[in-house]
Amino acid sequence: MDHRPLRGFALSLVAFTALALAVYACAVNPVTGRSELSLVSFSPEEEVALGAKAYGPAVQQQGGFYRDNALEAYVQGVGMRLAGVSHRPDLSYRYRVLNSSVPNAFALPGGFIVINRGLLVGLKSEAELAAVLGHETGHVTAKHSLAGYQRALASNVLLAGVSIATGGSTGLMELSGITASLVNNGFSREQEREADWLGIDYMVKAGYNPEGAVQLQEYFYKELEGGRNPMFLEGIFRTHPVSKERLENARGYIAKRYPGTVRNPNYTFNETIFLQKTAHLREVQKAYDLADEGDKLLKEKRYGEALAKYQAAAAREPAQAPFPSSIGRVHLIRKEYADAESALRRAVRLDDEFFEPHLLLGALHYQKNEHRQAIPELSRSMDQLPTKQAAGMLSKSYEAVGDRENARKYAEMAK
Repeated sequence: MDHRPLRGFALSLVAFTALALAVYACAVNPVTGRSELSLVSFSPEEEVALGAKAYGPAVQQQGGFYRDNALEAYVQGVGMRLAGVSHRPDLSYRYRVLNSSVPNAFALPGGFIVINRGLLVGLKSEAELAAVLGHETGHVTAKHSLAGYQRALASNVLLAGVSIATGGSTGLMELSGITASLVNNGFSREQEREADWLGIDYMVKAGYNPEGAVQLQEYFYKELEGGRNPMFLEGIFRTHPVSKERLENARGYIAKRYPGTVRNPNYTFNETIFLQKTAHLREVQKAYDLADEGDKLLKEKRYGEALAKYQAAAAREPAQAPFPSSIGRVHLIRKEYADAESALRRAVRLDDEFFEPHLLLGALHYQKNEHRQAIPELSRSMDQLPTKQAAGMLSKSYEAVGDRENARKYAEMAK
């Protein structure tokens, strides 16, 4: 048997692995102060750019921003109290509310942090909000997302090496795929524990009672054990493991490190302020509860019942763009084009930065063979959230108007 091909493969793999390891550099973790191996060394500006690339699509995929200027200013203010005492106070942090009923929160490199409407509405105090935002800030300051990004890069370099050694053509992972993984990948237990402790540290330094972090974990644990809330299983529990151990770890950390703070009146919960600032959100949530019922009915193709739920939600809260967008979707499915366009135009007026009504308006014109009208709406939706669905319709619309170059471009994107 001729072993030369295998020997050549082995030598190629060893050489490529050595090359991959050679490009690693040492970077200092701003939280631990320890040097860590890093495949790519990011400047703060590059870290922000990486987070920004994932931020827009991640927000759009999960419902867009919740539009309430006063609430956004309040959440940003709480976040900045924590950021100012963190290990990396110089980052330009952005704390925003995401318009999703799924209880969740996430952080991206560079200081992009969101809390979902569905989680915020269930909290009871500003200290609990600070615990959520402090935990996510800890993920940013400790560069946990970047660590996952480094692992993805390293894995891809080695996969590319195997491909080269065997004559394949696999290339490096596309940046868009990696940035999507920044949102979808969970953190290790060690990273979650570190983010919990950092969040508590930042809370205390900012003047919050750290017992708020314990109350937050009790809330999570109750939702996990008491009835297994399906919305929580879809959201916070999917990317942030919750356990009795994690709850006890928070209690133990506070008892050991901050024994005098829990009963010290100088460390606040700010329950009254929080309830005042979120009062309107809790009212609006009643309309979203109706819309969530509509979403379930829509999945079951019970279109008339779904439409009634969306219309009831819109009547209750006429300033919320997702409601007329959902109304337009149902009318579009039923080919009631005039009603669909009216509802979708209303959604765009309420929130021009929400991709969904633009996509649906483009689909409406596409279905009516109004390709010139479809193109700007589909293009606008692609600017906000690139989708294969929009790319496919754009390709055929450009083909219909005789623009072969753009037709080919979007056909490639639709593959």
